[in-house]
Amino acid sequence: MTGAAWNGGVAAVVRGHRRPLVLAAGAATLTPLLELTYPWPLALAVDHVLDGRPFTGALATLDGVGPIAVLGVCAAAVLVLAGVGALADRAAVARSERAAERIGSDLRRAVFDRAVALPVRFHDRHHSGELVSRLTTDVGRVQDAVTAATLVVLADGLLVGGTLVVLSLVAPDLALVALLVVPPLAVVAVVHRRRVRAAESRARAAAGGLAALATDLIGAVRIVQVFNRRGAVQARFRATDSAVLDARLDAVRVQAGWAPRADLVLAAGTALTLVVGVLDARAGVISTGTLLLALAYVRDLYGPIRSLAKLAGTFAKAGASAARIGAVLDSTEVVADDPSAPAAPPVTTGVGFHGVRFGHDPARPVLDDVDLRLPARSLTAVTGPSGCGKTTLLQLVLRLHDPDEGAVTVDGVDVRACSLESLRSRIGYVPQDPSLVTGSIADNVAFGGRDLSRAAVVAAARDAGVLEFANQLQSGVDAGVGEGGRRLSGGQQRRVAIARAVAGAPPVLLVDEPTAGLDRAAADTVLDALVRAGRGRTTVVVTHDPAVLAVADRVIELTAPTTVRKEVTTR
Repeated sequence: MTGAAWNGGVAAVVRGHRRPLVLAAGAATLTPLLELTYPWPLALAVDHVLDGRPFTGALATLDGVGPIAVLGVCAAAVLVLAGVGALADRAAVARSERAAERIGSDLRRAVFDRAVALPVRFHDRHHSGELVSRLTTDVGRVQDAVTAATLVVLADGLLVGGTLVVLSLVAPDLALVALLVVPPLAVVAVVHRRRVRAAESRARAAAGGLAALATDLIGAVRIVQVFNRRGAVQARFRATDSAVLDARLDAVRVQAGWAPRADLVLAAGTALTLVVGVLDARAGVISTGTLLLALAYVRDLYGPIRSLAKLAGTFAKAGASAARIGAVLDSTEVVADDPSAPAAPPVTTGVGFHGVRFGHDPARPVLDDVDLRLPARSLTAVTGPSGCGKTTLLQLVLRLHDPDEGAVTVDGVDVRACSLESLRSRIGYVPQDPSLVTGSIADNVAFGGRDLSRAAVVAAARDAGVLEFANQLQSGVDAGVGEGGRRLSGGQQRRVAIARAVAGAPPVLLVDEPTAGLDRAAADTVLDALVRAGRGRTTVVVTHDPAVLAVADRVIELTAPTTVRKEVTTR
């Protein structure tokens, strides 16, 4: 399990479980040691029971024991060795599987923790469904590799080494003959591993795309049904799934190509060993029992060699998955943050933009040389055509992005000089999509602050007008909102989002298109909630709604290019 894919964050997680892996490896070493003794009862039974050969050397004391007694001892030895081996194997498998499951859990947590910490630029390029695929399938592949490395590589490696030693002592010439297969088998394994890695990378990328598509289409099921597009989306899903199936079948075909090639090489080695061994036995160089013993060890040698070489495919698959996981864990995309930096000021004078330039593509800025001052404890509305950077202004204050040039300040302090957590704790944010999470109304409101009391949650809900509809529900604020807030109307979702934004009592409130897509009655209800919640706060609202512009203390109009602006004080 070497290579770049296994460096960085993935390797760090695996290394954190060294102790249980070592214990599992220790249990796994007993199995191959016992397997080395399995052929001996057979050889003793053949030579001393069937052929009547006398015992020599260390076993000379058994020379007077009858053949039936010797046969009984050999049979008992087979049972005892098998029983002990089974117990050792059980312990090794249990320890290894437990370690692999814990590694999988830690990897999932690490990927999730990293994903939610990465900047929005990363998430703009990676679909959430594809990231979920890394949390599930890719982590599972890494777990398989860890288990295989602990159980198969160690056990089979010891078995190969031990078998070679014993075979060299029993029949040195047969040991040399048996080893002739290793070079061609190694070449086959290396070529096979490269092919599997490439095929598996293609298959995993295709599967990630399918997961992303399924997430989109299932999430849009209402639109699919309303526009009678079931047939179209089913055809699209099937076409994408067919591409995944083709990629998976190609990976299976490449993987399946290993067995026949390896078997042919090993069969040639077995045949050659059999010929040389029989000729030696006919010449009296070795006994029949020794021949059977040697052939058993050749089988024990070739079995694990084949298994080890086959693992190249398993590790190739896991390597592709580890690379996908590592792309998240080792991503260098960060919003620079120094936890030891001073806390953000309390925002008593306002928010400022000073020569700000920003673009998702630096060559095409959406904001260019922007200078603005948003006074404290007032409601500023920002309007303008789509694409002129209105939402981007809010995101720069939140440091979801940092400007390419210039600075964003609160109370005259560059937001980059403040700790990120303290800055965001000063700001309540209402996105255009309310982005409610599965749970109750109270759960969603409480999401806006840390360790909020029930009273604080209810107070925020009251300020945002949530209680006006929640009190009509059987469970009140404990009523579930459904996935994405689907059990609530659009206006109700917006009010819950406003309550969430002000629950932590932030001095700044940033709101993006609060009334977009709502009928006038619902929009007026949301606007009333916004005005109440924004009292005493530095409130910035992105909007096209004349009703919102009418209640603003100040209106800023952005036009493209954004070096042209108009500011109007309405009251």
